[in-house]
Amino acid sequence: MRLAFSLLLLAACTHSPTTAPPTVREVEVAVTVDDLPLHGPLLPGQTRLDLARGMLAVLARHHLPPVVGFVNGVRVEAFPDTRAVLETWRAAGQPLGNHGWSHRNLDQTELEPYLADITANEPLLEQLEPDAAARHFYRYPFLHEGADAARRRAVRDFLRQHGYRTAEVSLDGDGWAFSEPRVRCAAKGDQATLHRLHEQFVEVHVDELRRMRALGLQLEHRELRHVLLLHLGVAEVDALDGLLTAYEHEGVRWVSLGRALDDPFYAIDPDQGFRGGAAFPYLVAKARGVEARPIYLRGLEEQLEQVCR
Repeated sequence: MRLAFSLLLLAACTHSPTTAPPTVREVEVAVTVDDLPLHGPLLPGQTRLDLARGMLAVLARHHLPPVVGFVNGVRVEAFPDTRAVLETWRAAGQPLGNHGWSHRNLDQTELEPYLADITANEPLLEQLEPDAAARHFYRYPFLHEGADAARRRAVRDFLRQHGYRTAEVSLDGDGWAFSEPRVRCAAKGDQATLHRLHEQFVEVHVDELRRMRALGLQLEHRELRHVLLLHLGVAEVDALDGLLTAYEHEGVRWVSLGRALDDPFYAIDPDQGFRGGAAFPYLVAKARGVEARPIYLRGLEEQLEQVCR
């Protein structure tokens, strides 16, 4: 009964593609990874370094250009052994960017502490990342760019004044939400649901790629370059090879984050915020009165929360 219930929930939250697969029309995508060195639960016997090595091996197998990992330094302070994750990331030729010292939510933090959290991360990054340009990519935690207009504009001004480049996201498949159910199902030995979770992770991300390609055509009448958001979590490492392969079948050509952000689309300032955070194309759509619902409003997170309970 529990297995049937889990499979029913998984079937319910699988996104059927919104458009037919493109006829292998090329699209450029940069991969980025948030929440280094520590994100989500682990499987029994697994270490944070195991996760990092597993992800790095898949990135190398698919010959990706440098993949920026975004760092929260507070986790190194709390768990000093996780510094090895960042050192291993750099040793593999992958750059490190700023995700705020303690992953503060702009909509739940006063302006001055939020800005201080950005600069608090800089000493650790300076020790680990020799490339100043990489250190000055900034990824908003939770993709919250500020529901309050004054706070939103103040942070944007601060980033410009301090030489930061906002590492916008256009492809967010809620990958983080798969890790806890994966660990729960592994503890139960529920292999059928684990297999389905693996498949669904890929399906959801392919669906979001197709959605964003279609939305980009609607907003700009051309193919945009895209930025994919992943995390260093057990579900993402498990499904990464399948995900990258599926994206390649969709016509994806891998590019660096800098190349993707050079698309003029990311120079737009939509001056919009979602209280739940949102990938950048949803902000532009909101500014232009185009209806588009971010993934967290489609029920996936709530449904995954019930899997293997």
